[in-house]
Amino acid sequence: MPLYVNNAEITDDEVFTEMQFHPAKTREEARDEAAKALLIRELLRQEAVSKELVSDTADDEEAEAGILKLVETEVSTPEATTEACRRYYDQNIERFALSENSPLPQAFESVEPRIKDYLHTRSVRHGIQSYILDLAGRAKIAGFDLAATL
Repeated sequence: MPLYVNNAEITDDEVFTEMQFHPAKTREEARDEAAKALLIRELLRQEAVSKELVSDTADDEEAEAGILKLVETEVSTPEATTEACRRYYDQNIERFALSENSPLPQAFESVEPRIKDYLHTRSVRHGIQSYILDLAGRAKIAGFDLAATL
């Protein structure tokens, strides 16, 4: 059954082609992951077109560049502060053991850059997911419940 994002169709053939990039336990899971990826890409592509970051006739490479520009301009995430990193460290101290045999944690100062990177990455992922959910809420999607899978 084809999928639709606004007036754009995503065919069964496109979903089946995309499935190779989504290994899963079952064929249905792979199909769902492929459909979700294609729906998200189409939502983002359409928004990039509407914001004139890419033309509607752009090839895949140009469309990807437009999508990246879109995400960079529309999704802003704060950098993790030292205080946020310290809270994460204190709440997850067992993750920072010196070794498997030592219950002593690594010094906060030695792991703060790693924590900062982790918290920033988590924040970016959350920001992108929220942005996609917002786009999906404003779009007319048929054939797949995207919000239930994010």
